[in-house]
Amino acid sequence: MNLEQSSNQNDERTVATPPYGLSACQQRLRVLELSVQLLIARTKSGDFWADGFQDTAKLLETVPLTTSEFESARGHLRNARAYCRKREFGAATFELRIVRGILQRL
Repeated sequence: MNLEQSSNQNDERTVATPPYGLSACQQRLRVLELSVQLLIARTKSGDFWADGFQDTAKLLETVPLTTSEFESARGHLRNARAYCRKREFGAATFELRIVRGILQRL
């Protein structure tokens, strides 16, 4: 086997997707769910993680949602961020749990 054949075989292995893997959309949804869960945990402990809210909002835009689901999730995420800024962590956690519920119904 020459170097070119070996290289082609390696390329095929890195490009191929295993049959049990998640699609790109499913991966983004899973990362979004985990991001929301992490925000919930940090918010419950009284930690306002501004970068986490920003990253989660960006991820939310990449997931295929209906307009009403997207607007609802985005609104609750914004509310949670506003509550965190006011140090109302219980209310922020409640809002984040609503976002989690929206994502879990997908």
